[in-house]
Amino acid sequence: MVLDEKRFLTAELANITQMIEEHIRIALSANRIVANSMSEWLDSNSAVSEDTLRKITDLEEKGNEMKQRILSELASANSMMQREDLLRLVFLQDKLIDGAEIACYHLADVCESWSPDGELREHLKEISNQVLSIVTQQREAVRFLSINLETSLNYTNEICTIEKHIDIIQRKIIKLLYNANIGIAKILRARDMINTLEEISNFSEDAANTIRGLSLTLNI
Repeated sequence: MVLDEKRFLTAELANITQMIEEHIRIALSANRIVANSMSEWLDSNSAVSEDTLRKITDLEEKGNEMKQRILSELASANSMMQREDLLRLVFLQDKLIDGAEIACYHLADVCESWSPDGELREHLKEISNQVLSIVTQQREAVRFLSINLETSLNYTNEICTIEKHIDIIQRKIIKLLYNANIGIAKILRARDMINTLEEISNFSEDAANTIRGLSLTLNI
């Protein structure tokens, strides 16, 4: 059934939104690996294993394959005003996966021969948990995009709130990090890891704004 000349066939839209949901689940899985690895390092001084790095790289490859499938579906879909926003959402989700892989490889280097304590340790735990939370909220916003737009928008509001909190934590960590007695190379690698986590939250906020744009045109 065609809603009107500017909209998807409902079956076509349902298929693409389902694929986008699968894509964000891959992003969530990748970011969960980072959060778990951070927790293991901070709680028990555990290093990031080669198996963990292999798993997150596999997820990055799986996410890229899913991205290409979605792009192919969008390219062959009927004319619709939502194509640009859907493409943007997919690319932003892809950045969440790429960011998780980059952060995990940074972490693998950072956690060697260093175990932070005190305020720095607590802030590192907090930013890790908050980044996982913001990606989880995005997964829910995407999931409800095809179910209930009002609920989806509520999740986008939560994403923006978390993003602001992550910005605050990131600044605190960087300030403490520059005073850490761990050598300049380790400081720079840790800074890159934290900045990557903060970038993930920025991409989630961008995705939230994209979902808001979609809510103005989708009528599912």
